[in-house]
Amino acid sequence: MSLDKSPPKIASMFDKVASHYDFMNDLMTGFSHKLTRTFALRLSGFSGGMKALDLATGTGDFAFLLDKQANGQAEITGIDISRKMLAVAAERARRNGVGENVRFMHGDIQNLPFEDNSFDVCTIGYGIRNVPDARSAMKEVLRVTKPGGRFLIVEATPPVNRYLRFLANFHFSKLIPTVAKLLMLNADAYEYFARSVDAFPIAPRFARIMEEVGWKVRYYPMFFGTVTVFAGVK
Repeated sequence: MSLDKSPPKIASMFDKVASHYDFMNDLMTGFSHKLTRTFALRLSGFSGGMKALDLATGTGDFAFLLDKQANGQAEITGIDISRKMLAVAAERARRNGVGENVRFMHGDIQNLPFEDNSFDVCTIGYGIRNVPDARSAMKEVLRVTKPGGRFLIVEATPPVNRYLRFLANFHFSKLIPTVAKLLMLNADAYEYFARSVDAFPIAPRFARIMEEVGWKVRYYPMFFGTVTVFAGVK
């Protein structure tokens, strides 16, 4: 299975898994994705009166956490290429009484419809590895971030230790697709997820790519390096 990351392919894949994405995301990460996002937000300095952009927002997890941190007193935009994922996010917002300060819109991270220096904080959770050209995308995020603003990336990363990498690869490439098949879900999508994690640069290498784009970077490996939080400052 090839790693076709073209926007139409990625949009179609996430449209197919939207209805059960939250369940499988909890299963794949052992609920750790909530902890990693929460940790990232502690580094963001985000508060009331600020503006945030959540890229590849999916079903809105990061956007809702940003709203909670700002006590509903900040402007938050979630953008995603999958319309069905956005529909789930909008329904979650309605069901949980999230205010109009949080909005969701369709769009591509590689061509953001915002002016330069628009946002205090930008976030992306488990999405940068699905972008065809991560370097170009991070330049675009740099463009729309205010001077001194922050960019928080949470991403599944291949552990540097080869033994841990083997275990992580087994989890993502064998165990999760098998569970998806048993539950009669879209196993092909979860096989893609496994391959995309394995193909992603190890954390130190990705941090260097961020620095080459123009971000000042610190990174924090978590869960034995299977997830890394990258904190960039413009």
